[in-house]
Amino acid sequence: MERRIEAETKLLTHLGHTVFVATPHFLKLAQWQRDIQVAGGKYIYWRPYKFIERQHLAAPFRWLALLSIPMLRYYKIDLAHIALPWNFFGISLAYVLSAANIPFVMGVHCKFDSKTLPKKSLPFAKQALRSLKGVYAVSAPVKDAFVRLYQDLIPASTPIEVIHNGIDTERYQPNAATRQIFRQRLRFTEENFVVMFCGRLDENKRPLFALNVFADFLANYPQGRLLIVGDGPEINVLKAKIDALKLQDKVILTGQVADTTPYYQASDCYLSTSGQIEGCPLATAEALASGIPAVVPNDDVFTSVYGASTAVQRCNPDILAEWCQALLSVAQLDAAARQLLSQSAQTFAQTHLSVELMNQKLTLFYENIASECSHSTPL
Repeated sequence: MERRIEAETKLLTHLGHTVFVATPHFLKLAQWQRDIQVAGGKYIYWRPYKFIERQHLAAPFRWLALLSIPMLRYYKIDLAHIALPWNFFGISLAYVLSAANIPFVMGVHCKFDSKTLPKKSLPFAKQALRSLKGVYAVSAPVKDAFVRLYQDLIPASTPIEVIHNGIDTERYQPNAATRQIFRQRLRFTEENFVVMFCGRLDENKRPLFALNVFADFLANYPQGRLLIVGDGPEINVLKAKIDALKLQDKVILTGQVADTTPYYQASDCYLSTSGQIEGCPLATAEALASGIPAVVPNDDVFTSVYGASTAVQRCNPDILAEWCQALLSVAQLDAAARQLLSQSAQTFAQTHLSVELMNQKLTLFYENIASECSHSTPL
């Protein structure tokens, strides 16, 4: 979600708008603030009290949230964007914006669960959403989840669109020289079939399941290697499992890296075992743009975003044998077949998942919203 906000900041600034960005505190916020500045935006401190999310609905808590309205007026906000990371996280922001008569849109970035607001808070939620002018979701299942939870809260005429995340396909593409350098650096041989796993190492990404998939694959394909790029709370458990399976010489852990591009280029296949929380996974798109096929869960999100690609195989999330067979089917291809698969992966990324395509749709989305508002700048 942070990367999407950064990309939109860059787009809207390029279109001539002034962009302010405010978020709760999160890990590595300082670095992200610098990224926002590079994208042309300005980070500001706006964190009104979350009285709806915390169910503190009494008047003093509402007033506490509304104390931030003068700051919004100071910055002369004409249109706001609330990025929704989970069910109703951001609804208090909407309440303050509506109270200040500031129109806003919502971007929905993950597939919500079925948890609803308590009945006593519904009047406040409806009041919060009265200034909502439009919504986009990053995939069709995310849109469906949003509609299921919000359909009785938002104005009936609210436009709701699907705009996938986009990547820089020029940045993520095969590079033979980089591939050779990084494979040597990582001590991979030409005979090794390198499976890459990239992302935050937490239970939602299921890195332990990915390791089990690889172990099963390795038993059938001894030249396999696993490249895990990322860090997170599961790292120590993952290391212990690697030791228990005696895979220390078969698995490379890079930790978090500043640039994932060369690691894709050094790999032969991408593996994602993410759970249902994903909204529009970017790493799979980056892998395809880099010319490597992907093996992913057979769920509604991955199907909606990647189901039309011949370079993507989808597996039952819980059947280990399916995952192993999918990896084997790629590893056992000859050089010519692998090249065709690589070209198919790149073509799909360029035609379906490019940042240019995302920006075209976002530009039209904001233009349509602006035409319904009394004025459109700055954003």
